[in-house]
Amino acid sequence: MARPDVPDTSALLDALRRPDRWPALDRSLRSGHVWLSSVVVAELYAGTRSPADALLLDRIVAALERVQRVLTPTAADWARAGRLMARRIRLQGDLRPRDHLADVLILVSAARLHGVVVTANLRHFEAWARLAVASGLDVAVRPLAEAEQRGY
Repeated sequence: MARPDVPDTSALLDALRRPDRWPALDRSLRSGHVWLSSVVVAELYAGTRSPADALLLDRIVAALERVQRVLTPTAADWARAGRLMARRIRLQGDLRPRDHLADVLILVSAARLHGVVVTANLRHFEAWARLAVASGLDVAVRPLAEAEQRGY
């Protein structure tokens, strides 16, 4: 069985800003194979440029809430994210947790589903995924370009 896709903010932002991609995005979201991270929802709302952008996002979120495909980090996910960041600091040196928290929360909550994070920021997410897998989490990362070929 295929792993569920959890697009990060970069993957959805690209699709939302290109109306020619909306039909494919709609099909993908309706497939039941895609989960929307509530962390991504917050980042997308923060970046809305107009009331029309917010309305489009309202519709997407409402549709995925109806089919129970919104993925929200649990208290355990928050703790795992903190532990992963602490481990990376120990292994690789200083980093600012606030610069990585959203991405790590997306990754850790996707691991709960044994999911795949779809991203345009592949190198960044792969580093976190390697650390997560080494910590026993079951998560993978897929480049946005590959997901686009599959219908995003």
